[in-house]
Amino acid sequence: MKLGPKLGVYLTPDINTLRFAFKGVLAMSLALYLAMLMSLDRPYWAVISAVFLQIRPQSGLVIEKGICQIGGTLIGGAVGIIIMAQFMQLPGLGLMFLMIWICLNAAVSTLTRNNNLTYGFAIGAATAALIVLIPMISNNSSYGVFQTAVARMSEIGLGATCATLVSMLVWPVRVREVVNGHASQVIDKAFAALEAELDPEVSLGRAQGMTVEALQAAVTLNTDSSAIIYEGPEGPGRARAAQLLAQRTLTLLSEMQVSGRLVRNHSELMTDSMKAVLEDIRRTFSRLRSLENTEERRRVLNALRRRVQDADLTSASSGSHLQRRLGQALHELLNCAHVMVQARGAIRHTSTMRLRARRFAHHRDYLQAMNTALRAGVLFIIGAVIYVGTQWNSAVLMMILPVIFGIMFNRFPNPTVMIRNVLKGGVLGLVAALVFGYVFLAQSTGFYEMLALIFGVPLFFGLMGIANFVTLPYALGFSILFVITVQPSNDMTFSVVSFFNRAVAVILGLIILWTVFRLFPGPGPLVMRRRAIGAITDDLLHLWEHSQKHSRESTADWFNGRMIERIQRLSGHDSALPEDERYLLDMGLSGLNLGHLILRMNRRISTNDDTPRVRATLRRWQYTLARAYEHSAWGEYDETFERDGAQLVSALRGSGRLDSDQIDLLEGLNERLVITLRRYANLSAESPEPEIRPALGREDN
Repeated sequence: MKLGPKLGVYLTPDINTLRFAFKGVLAMSLALYLAMLMSLDRPYWAVISAVFLQIRPQSGLVIEKGICQIGGTLIGGAVGIIIMAQFMQLPGLGLMFLMIWICLNAAVSTLTRNNNLTYGFAIGAATAALIVLIPMISNNSSYGVFQTAVARMSEIGLGATCATLVSMLVWPVRVREVVNGHASQVIDKAFAALEAELDPEVSLGRAQGMTVEALQAAVTLNTDSSAIIYEGPEGPGRARAAQLLAQRTLTLLSEMQVSGRLVRNHSELMTDSMKAVLEDIRRTFSRLRSLENTEERRRVLNALRRRVQDADLTSASSGSHLQRRLGQALHELLNCAHVMVQARGAIRHTSTMRLRARRFAHHRDYLQAMNTALRAGVLFIIGAVIYVGTQWNSAVLMMILPVIFGIMFNRFPNPTVMIRNVLKGGVLGLVAALVFGYVFLAQSTGFYEMLALIFGVPLFFGLMGIANFVTLPYALGFSILFVITVQPSNDMTFSVVSFFNRAVAVILGLIILWTVFRLFPGPGPLVMRRRAIGAITDDLLHLWEHSQKHSRESTADWFNGRMIERIQRLSGHDSALPEDERYLLDMGLSGLNLGHLILRMNRRISTNDDTPRVRATLRRWQYTLARAYEHSAWGEYDETFERDGAQLVSALRGSGRLDSDQIDLLEGLNERLVITLRRYANLSAESPEPEIRPALGREDN
């Protein structure tokens, strides 16, 4: 009988899962022992700190998260002390400024792509809340506030330090191994997507699905590469190679999507020689995916590039301007694939290759940040109202845990599902806390060894679940709620009333969190689609200015980074449409391709023909191209682009400084762009929601 994925985690665990659970229990036991040895009043916060660091157990990621956690703890602690120093006698104002600090951390957390940094902002908010709320509940003096701040920062920092040390010293798992696996997936998925996109026999839906998988693999590679710099002197080199691979994968996906639409929708362009080249490309890329050796991949790919070059697809005898432009696009695809293969080799053997790259830039959507801040503020206000109205001490948990989970889960595509799963796991954690914490521990001898043994058994099973993505939310809820309700310390009390007080508080807090996410889900898909298209258009309009201040490579990498989340967002909206009406992913990738085209045209024409008339015509062509792209998203075709494209060709021919073959290829490019923009205008006009218009606003950047 075949086991389900969740049941299989526990009934047929692999060795890595068991090692991970053992390391996690060891880190938590060490943190608990040191916290109790130092007589800290709430040692369980050190354990909770260690739990959160186990979500990604690789050494570099643990170090990075530990740094973010300790940094967030120190900054949050300082803010908490300042709030209490100013408003100890005015608790209402103190709570108001604490809410502002929590909202600020929640908003800023959405403006970064680094998950560990997001976690650091969550800890910064939670630490300040602990330092402000606990003295308020206990009616402490200013000295008590300082003691509370030192204790909370010591507990959280201790947990982070213990988890980091255990991760590095006991069966260490390196980020470079994870990045190596991600890099192989990126190559495999991107090359498989290219095969499917250039094959008319493969359905469009399947090809788009493979493109989305490759896109997500590139984003994952770029995200995880940040932590590899902590793993030895070769770490930065591997990080740069990983970033270059992610960048060029994005470029490949945009280039192949445009070529694929011409292959699929305009079979009249496919001459016998073009069909033979496309078949050769598909066959060779299928072989490339089966190869592991970098030199062998480069040899096979270079041989393909020579064969495509010999086919002479861009010469005047190869057909129309549009057909020649398609031939040039295939050359650009192969050049991009060659850089990807080199970057893949550099990740494995960083000492033998040196590649330069930039991390993905990050576009900032301030509307989404404001919504996240509003959600965090509502959560805190609800908890504060319950506390002020009831003077229920356990309500502090309702003001802290939902804030942490709310900031962390905001990055997930469907946070309500994550919260619901955490709640389910939390209920099991409460049952385990009642049995192990209030039955077995109450009858133990009181020695630390018995505490660690009894306390560690449920955590071992919880950590087994955290090690596997399919069970992670359940196991995280189980582990956190188990620790919070048991609260191991030097002076443990086994009051069932206190247990149910804490249990009700955390369960009610999670229910409120789930409800708030349902009531404030964020801007709707129509608004986010409008803002994504508007932001792409704005970047296309400003690419020329950016390229005047930075190199073309730097500008291209900057543009890639700002585009990646917009494309993912449009892809998500696309999946909600019927398969025969999906076009938003194509629009996003086409916007990315247009940006690279604008940069190439700037460089090529400015280098060869920088006369005032040509320069002014080129700027007008770029402007109308960006506007035509925007109009096509709303079902309108802007004929101004055709006129300005013809004027640019005419100006270049009149100047006589650019090679005639290059001008012919530009003319073919204009023809291809007209076909693409007309197709998008028709698809958008047939969309069930054509009423959205760009006049409604743009995305903040």
